[in-house]
Amino acid sequence: MSTSEPAGGDPRTAVLDSLRTAVGRIAAEPAGPRTAAQEADAAGVDASEYARAKKRALNMLAARDHGSAELRDKLLAREHPPEVVECLLERLERSGLIDDEAFARAFVRANRERRALSKTALRRELSRKGLEAQTVAAAVDPVADEHEVAFGVAMKKARSTVGLPRETRERRILGMLARRGFPSGVCIDVTRRALDET
Repeated sequence: MSTSEPAGGDPRTAVLDSLRTAVGRIAAEPAGPRTAAQEADAAGVDASEYARAKKRALNMLAARDHGSAELRDKLLAREHPPEVVECLLERLERSGLIDDEAFARAFVRANRERRALSKTALRRELSRKGLEAQTVAAAVDPVADEHEVAFGVAMKKARSTVGLPRETRERRILGMLARRGFPSGVCIDVTRRALDET
């Protein structure tokens, strides 16, 4: 899936564009199956189950991106037959509607900007979504310096606790940074800087 995004644009626009592109690729396949029934027949699975699973998967993907393992788990939890789910996931991967690498990069970018998570927290969340270790590493390793992100979080918390004693402020800032997964050395350094500047 393409992760290009217009400068300063809404990340949802990029997701919609990539969905449109992938759907266009599916429709443009000259020799490939056209309907859910034909796709199911080609894979040797029940056509009605395949159609139901496909509809549910496309609805989930329209709401937000999913990794293949996460989508598999959700479809299996809805009691779709495993052979139908595997066939469908293979088809969605071929068409570009599911791309674990692009999903991981978009997840890292969005959660780094919106939630200011550390590399450790990003790795943990991506692993929880069932992504392979090398996919997670490829998405998280290029992430910028943790000090600046941690300092931004610390400054925000420091400003909101100005009237409290220094020890209380320090404890609250350190706790917030630790919950976001920043290393202890980074937490201590940026907390001191933030308290000195506020």
